[in-house]
Amino acid sequence: MIRTLYNKKSGRSYQTDPHQQTAYEHLYANPRAALFLGMSLSKTVIALSYLYDMHYREAAITKTLVVAPDKVARITWPDELETWAHLEGTRYSVIAGTAAQRAKALNADAEIYIIGVDNLAWLIDRYITKKNGKYTGKLPYDCIVLDELSLFKSRDSQRFKKLRRAVKTIDYRIGMTGTPSPNGYVDLWAQMVLIDDGERLGDTFGKFVDKYFTTRGNGMIVYEYIPRPGAPKVIAHKLQDIALTMQTRDFIELPALHTEDIELMLTPFDREVYDTLEEQYVLDFIGDEASVTVKTAADLTNKLLQISSGAIYEDGEGAGRPWHEVNTVKVDALRALLDKYPDENFIVVYQFRHEIDRIRAAFPEARELRKGKATVEDFRDWNAGKIRLLLIHPAGAGHGLNLQFGGRRMVWFSTTWNLEHYQQTVARLLRRGALREIYVYRLIVKGTRDGKVCKRLASKETNQTFLMNEIKELRNKYRYG
Repeated sequence: MIRTLYNKKSGRSYQTDPHQQTAYEHLYANPRAALFLGMSLSKTVIALSYLYDMHYREAAITKTLVVAPDKVARITWPDELETWAHLEGTRYSVIAGTAAQRAKALNADAEIYIIGVDNLAWLIDRYITKKNGKYTGKLPYDCIVLDELSLFKSRDSQRFKKLRRAVKTIDYRIGMTGTPSPNGYVDLWAQMVLIDDGERLGDTFGKFVDKYFTTRGNGMIVYEYIPRPGAPKVIAHKLQDIALTMQTRDFIELPALHTEDIELMLTPFDREVYDTLEEQYVLDFIGDEASVTVKTAADLTNKLLQISSGAIYEDGEGAGRPWHEVNTVKVDALRALLDKYPDENFIVVYQFRHEIDRIRAAFPEARELRKGKATVEDFRDWNAGKIRLLLIHPAGAGHGLNLQFGGRRMVWFSTTWNLEHYQQTVARLLRRGALREIYVYRLIVKGTRDGKVCKRLASKETNQTFLMNEIKELRNKYRYG
């Protein structure tokens, strides 16, 4: 990696930070490596610098596949390739759009092919097929980069299973994430097996669990994996040669982050409506203890968070189904914030589609971060200061996007109970390059699930434990009085 980085867009030069050199050298020394780097530690430019040298200087790699969250694949990776002078000349192809457009991009003459995770199964199925009970074929790449490796932490997902088969023929593998274990050490197995084929943590999840964890659950349903005494240290030791871990706070100074919980009060009438709906949904969702699963708990929690937000869907499936507003306290609180800072732009984080409808009705200037090619336009307009109110969902905009140039205030209209999503979304503003202090506001309706969720974000509870404890509390409240 060169010592001086020149930004072609800004016309400024930057000295390479020591941590960037360390990460680059880690990749150079390990054909299969993980970078557990905190937010704003330049994972993308480090990986691209390494790939450039391996393609053009070492001639060790001919074709690389980069797999990233969809918006990151469309925006961040191409933007980085076009920004830095030392990467000039790199031929890349973004595999996105319609099936015909993806096929054309797949066959383009390039060294680096970039694809969103949602299209990964489509790509794998083009090259690897099942015949007579056996898989045949292989991916035409000798290097793969998994940006946001934690997206593959679920060992039971089809995404993971397909990729595990596909990477076996790829010599060079890089996994990158700032949140390798959002639910604890148990998340590491699936991610690391994609990098080293199970060499360090075992080739099956069962072996991994038996060796390092005890379990807690309901019959055959496990909702918590508890590390055995000393297990975290042993796991860390097993991974020390292949995984490089760096915390953001140890290497760069970020702007101050101010988080404010804005407590909102319901009117007596709205309180009665909320309490009635909560009891109704709790009793409908909760049967006998054996029927309660993590999915049940998640479904119920999301339903109650909808009510806290101020609206509720009718029964059924699909985003277009009717919904009913039960109160306007959060819309009113958002209006008060916008009026208080009339010259500043805001990011508003939503969880449910009906929140978009309600916010747009109150603030016609609001723009949702769109999908596909429109994402690029929205991203650039925001960072250019052209959007007063940008609506984002933590699952779609929580990874990799640099949104720190368009504003410094973020409002969580409804708060997620997923700690990884929360941290990653806040990090869209709290990033290197932000010139002013960052303000995050969480709208919390007092006496609802909002407060419980915010407490979970500050605790060490896993998602599963939090959800099951929620079920227990609500059962005691409504079933046993």
